[in-house]
Amino acid sequence: MAISLSEFPPSDLASFLRLCDGEWLTVRSRFELQNTGSDDANPTPPAEAELEASAGPASQGPFGGDDPGPTASEPQEQWHDSARGALLVTYLEPGEPHEPGALQVTPPALDSRAATPQRLHFQAGGGFERKDQAGNALSHGTWQLWSDGSMELAQNGADSVVWERIWFTKPNLRLRSSVEHGRDGSPCRASFSSEIRRVSRPAP
Repeated sequence: MAISLSEFPPSDLASFLRLCDGEWLTVRSRFELQNTGSDDANPTPPAEAELEASAGPASQGPFGGDDPGPTASEPQEQWHDSARGALLVTYLEPGEPHEPGALQVTPPALDSRAATPQRLHFQAGGGFERKDQAGNALSHGTWQLWSDGSMELAQNGADSVVWERIWFTKPNLRLRSSVEHGRDGSPCRASFSSEIRRVSRPAP
């Protein structure tokens, strides 16, 4: 997709979503903020970036990422880890002229298993809905585009709330930060991603 520098930074949601279109080489650092202990005292929610249809949608973040975090049955032996992979984001034109459009997000493959694409459908009124390939709703949340060109997403789950902020420093360099809190306000995890767009060389 050709990127117009005259549209940078994006001034409306549709322009922001179009700028997200492409294949991104992402490097993510994740921080586990919970204290270790029994599963009942410190339940571990699904990873912020896990977008597989088999995972519970309640506390997943809206955007794709790299790999799932430790499950409730696995000990949290590391408080920090980093991972990298290729994240494919496809912009989908809206069905109605007044709507901003949608994104199809395909996270990196996990353990040689192909990742399952999912879609984020944005509404002009400030909401979004995450759906699987069959169109089944998985979760919902709200979006806000700030004057500096960054977008903030808030996704409510049964047990946690995920806040994700996405911004571009250049048309081909995107940054994301995400923080997840439990319903009682306790911190669960945080992550930071640096993503570079893969650009094809022009034909000679």
